[in-house]
Amino acid sequence: MREYIEANLTVIRKYLKKRKMYTSKLNNASIMEEFKEWSKDPLPKTESIWTLPDLTRNERLTNFCRSIKKEIK
Repeated sequence: MREYIEANLTVIRKYLKKRKMYTSKLNNASIMEEFKEWSKDPLPKTESIWTLPDLTRNERLTNFCRSIKKEIK
């Protein structure tokens, strides 16, 4: 999982670098503030990584709710 997240962060960093060239200084500051917690720092090797499941399909949502034993009305 960690390698997958690192690969995604690499893609996001490249996008942010390109995006900064085409946006205003104020927007750049806003974008970098939003992503600063993980845009430059590597992932700590000792911390657990939590991800959210993709719940866009009803079957996945139902299965997720069943797995955590919660009913959504």
